[in-house]
Amino acid sequence: MSLDDLRTILVAVDFTQDSLEAVQEALVIGKPWESRLHLLHVVHEPVEGAGAHQKKKELKKMWRPVLEVAADTMKAFVKEHDLAKQAKQAKVGLETVVIPGVPASQIVHTAKKLKAGMIILGYSGTTGIANLLMGATTEKVLQLSDLPVLVVKKR
Repeated sequence: MSLDDLRTILVAVDFTQDSLEAVQEALVIGKPWESRLHLLHVVHEPVEGAGAHQKKKELKKMWRPVLEVAADTMKAFVKEHDLAKQAKQAKVGLETVVIPGVPASQIVHTAKKLKAGMIILGYSGTTGIANLLMGATTEKVLQLSDLPVLVVKKR
């Protein structure tokens, strides 16, 4: 990884304190390089389900309200934590992206598409049954990514 690779950083967010800490870390890392941070939230889209056979157009129509709520939540997250102001002070660009899909694969795919030099995500340390049922997105990103991945643990 060259230092120029840090000009674009993808930060996966789920609107929790863990992801806020990941954003805070990204601001620190991005400051010297005047990076562009892309805050990404992936609305988990079921791979298979009752509507899996529906046409793409129908599925897009069905998902539109869910994506709109997620986009509003992203705006509220940025506003509540004053992230735009912090980014401006750090001379770091800040963009938000909300997309549907399977989180781990979409995080890696989007990072590659943006030609990001790094992926940053928060880690809650979920273990046991919750980890088995929900899947460990962080672990999956680590497995799928060819890019450096920084996992920020709660302080």
